[in-house]
Amino acid sequence: MNLGIFEKLKYKLMEVFIGIAGLLIAWLTYQKTFNSKPDEERNNLLGIFITTQKLHLEVQSILQKYIDEHNGATHELYPNITFQKMLDMYKQEFEKGLSDKVYQDLKNNQIYTKSNIATFQNMIENQHNALLQFKNQLLFLNN
Repeated sequence: MNLGIFEKLKYKLMEVFIGIAGLLIAWLTYQKTFNSKPDEERNNLLGIFITTQKLHLEVQSILQKYIDEHNGATHELYPNITFQKMLDMYKQEFEKGLSDKVYQDLKNNQIYTKSNIATFQNMIENQHNALLQFKNQLLFLNN
């Protein structure tokens, strides 16, 4: 009869151990998912940032080239928007959102969460796509 009590105690201890192991696994999963450093996400963001930064400078260069080659500072690109005005807007936009200072902030800021980084990445991807479309329009105009 005492053997039955030891067997029951052994199973209860195994249940407790399995419960504790399950809680530990759940806690580790939570930590990895929500509280780990978003290094991979940050690296992806920085890669897209640099690519968009280069594309932005390339678009500025195309605008400047058009202005220089066609004496086109006052030519209208869109109604009431000249090539020079567009170039000035792009330069300001670059300083606000794609400068090396912004890059360093994104690279060094350890407070950003995975969610913040995903939001930044989405914004930069949208900007990148818009820049590609605009670049293609400009190249079409130059041909």
